[in-house]
Amino acid sequence: MDLSTLSHQLSDQLVAFAWDEWAQMGLLVTSHRRSAWAQDPEALIVFTLEVARAEPRLFDELLDWILLNESLLSVRRLRAVCVDETDRTLTAAALGWLARQRPRARLSSRGPASPTATLQPLFRSEGPMRETDEDFAAAGLLRPPLSPSHKSRPPDPMAPINLAFRLRQILGVGIRAEVVRILLTTEAPWVNAQTLARSTGYAKRNVHDALAGLSAAGVVSAFTVGGEQRYTADHPAWAALLGGQPDELPAHRDWPQLLGALRRILRWSEQAELETISDYLRASSARDLLETIRPDLAFAGLPTDLSPSPANTLSELEEVIKSVLTTMSASSGD
Repeated sequence: MDLSTLSHQLSDQLVAFAWDEWAQMGLLVTSHRRSAWAQDPEALIVFTLEVARAEPRLFDELLDWILLNESLLSVRRLRAVCVDETDRTLTAAALGWLARQRPRARLSSRGPASPTATLQPLFRSEGPMRETDEDFAAAGLLRPPLSPSHKSRPPDPMAPINLAFRLRQILGVGIRAEVVRILLTTEAPWVNAQTLARSTGYAKRNVHDALAGLSAAGVVSAFTVGGEQRYTADHPAWAALLGGQPDELPAHRDWPQLLGALRRILRWSEQAELETISDYLRASSARDLLETIRPDLAFAGLPTDLSPSPANTLSELEEVIKSVLTTMSASSGD
């Protein structure tokens, strides 16, 4: 498959995935899918800010949803799941817009970014415009002024995909809700603090403090193996609290790692210069990309061995994309 085709197909698949997820989380769009996993709201927001650059309606409806549901979100985690400067720029622009719509919003930006001499188009295809949105321009991005559509709804806390919001309503928006979400959805019989820190985006020290409090409250069990503290949750007790059975708890996905890797791949595939360089240099660039995302793929349990032959690199990249997309869509209900 040539690179242009790969890029367009990947973009279309990621946009469709984002629409399906957000339809179950409160965007006013029809979806017949019922995801069997618990979604990570902040990881999905940062992911969608990138992939929706090819779908302006999705981008605008996402901001409308954030405006309505900002009390359920963590600005700290939004920043923590960013993987590069592009993520940080898009997030800053979105938070700047939110701050103007709701001046006291908890998710307001720490301050406007410095305007750049040349604004970069936000959307992949954008025609001439008479006016620009000043909040996005402050972050160096060019787009028309945006007004909220007010079509979004609060997420249904009883839907499996929205477990994060249910736990935040019980435990508050913060580290405890994230730790419990991971402990309830992972298939591992126990999890250590380092794994929880990477899954939640919080510092290991803060995770330790949260686990100590949850353990003292008797809602998380801690035990020591080989000098290492390990943690687990009482699934039947939590399922009863949530009004269900243990086998009805949603599945776990390493969303910050999976969605972060896909953003890196998509941005790499859209580089215009890749079309003009030699096959060898293109393969070398793809290999650098795979090396960059290898730690995240390994954390998510995906194979990361690379062939010693540079000629196979692009084929390996296609296989990685297929593997990630399969992991994201497996066990989805109707």
